[in-house]
Amino acid sequence: MSVEYTIKRYSAYFKGWCQAFGEHESVVGEEREISWLFGEGQIGLILPEELNRKLYRKVLGKHRQSPLLTINHDAVRIGEFQYSPMSEQDKPGLEKLRQLLQNTGGGHLFLTYHFMYKQGTRIITFSSKPPWSLIYKEIGPMQIRLL
Repeated sequence: MSVEYTIKRYSAYFKGWCQAFGEHESVVGEEREISWLFGEGQIGLILPEELNRKLYRKVLGKHRQSPLLTINHDAVRIGEFQYSPMSEQDKPGLEKLRQLLQNTGGGHLFLTYHFMYKQGTRIITFSSKPPWSLIYKEIGPMQIRLL
């Protein structure tokens, strides 16, 4: 059985601007793995550089349409791009993301930062709350399908 959610995507008014992710627990991945951040009402992803380059424009680019994000137990697909096989550390993160989407009926997607990570690191953030309207503008919806 699959379930689809619509989330709102946001982009900063000015390049490089971000709000802070805040207090969190983390599961840090190896160089080629995803790092997961778990905060109150939000989940963050720090992607390996090669994934970041491939996905950033597709997911958070300023175009109105974004590709469908499909999440199942062993892979994530964004448009024609597929990330698999998932590492063991990704499975609890995906389950928490699934719970956040189910509890909010969707949610919000935007970039954040945190001072603990190297300068320039951006965190793809799924949140139950919208980001600060002083920094971000809504750029359009994104469909997420959970299988």
